[in-house]
Amino acid sequence: MNGPAGPAVRDAYRLLDASDAEVAARIAALLRARLPAARDVRVTRAERVFGGNARRAWACEATWTDAGGETTRESIIMLSRVEGSQVEAEPDGEFGVLSGLSRAAVRAPRALALDRDGSIVGAPSVLLERVPGSADVVAFLRSGDLEQSRRLTLDLARAAAELHTADWQALGLDVPLAAGPAERTPLAQVERWESSFLSSRLEPHPILVSLFGWLVDNLPEPARISVVHGDLRPGNFLYQGGTVTALLDWEMAHLGDPVEDLAWAYRALWSPQRFVPLQEFTRAYESFGGPPVAPRSLRFYRIFSEVKFATISLRAARAFADGATGNLRLADRAATVTAALTRCLEWITADPEEWATC
Repeated sequence: MNGPAGPAVRDAYRLLDASDAEVAARIAALLRARLPAARDVRVTRAERVFGGNARRAWACEATWTDAGGETTRESIIMLSRVEGSQVEAEPDGEFGVLSGLSRAAVRAPRALALDRDGSIVGAPSVLLERVPGSADVVAFLRSGDLEQSRRLTLDLARAAAELHTADWQALGLDVPLAAGPAERTPLAQVERWESSFLSSRLEPHPILVSLFGWLVDNLPEPARISVVHGDLRPGNFLYQGGTVTALLDWEMAHLGDPVEDLAWAYRALWSPQRFVPLQEFTRAYESFGGPPVAPRSLRFYRIFSEVKFATISLRAARAFADGATGNLRLADRAATVTAALTRCLEWITADPEEWATC
């Protein structure tokens, strides 16, 4: 059923209608509110940039003077949430994760300010440091410079190992990572995505129902509980040459099994398999200090990744069908489900040498 757009949608559209000067003024107001010691806050060169299907993004330059008279200059990106997104996530979770990770050797942008309810900016938003580099997934995956792309893929393995070995208990990470032991298990992730599937589906999808059952029956034992990015893949990291400069889009970050990130990075849609085969990627990851990757765990998370992707697709299709979003990119997302489920059924019976090279 179609219905009126919610307030976050209307606010985000109001942001889209705003002039660059108006957006700059709202960003300045948020900085003043969240950095009370800052004086003479100025925001210039605000412009809309691509922020993905679920968020709107603006880039700008900001300057301010602290209580000691020192001037700070920052390149900033503002990410604003809209309703009808493909994942259930709020900017305060991303802000909390990045605030904690700023104290670790993890390649992530610094979190600068948060507008949790949109009362200042006009939609729930987070201000982040703008890190140099490109996130162009097409340029990376279609690159003719195979050696540079190989170096970049191996550096992604190193960046993942850095993240997964960060001492999250010492970092004081905020929501959504302030979870008890029961929320850090593979079962918790399966149940989370099953709940999203059940609330989003427009038809029964018995094969997907059975796959959730298979996941419950084949839960792995994590070698380590780590900060899991949740959407680690080409397109969600910045790069320059053969180096990853920052991991982006931390909306789905959680505590859990780090193998989840490795399997997600090698989904067929965005896999860097032609530069570095998955088995070599996992060996490199371990050599960089990442936790051991058991073949059984890798198979589980490759299947989990397809189930998760299918659920995200159904959630996107439901949002479009219900009128929660007018994003035409989401209109036919349900069409991607069959291929994802077919991979799962093939991998369940395949030998490890087959599914690990797909």
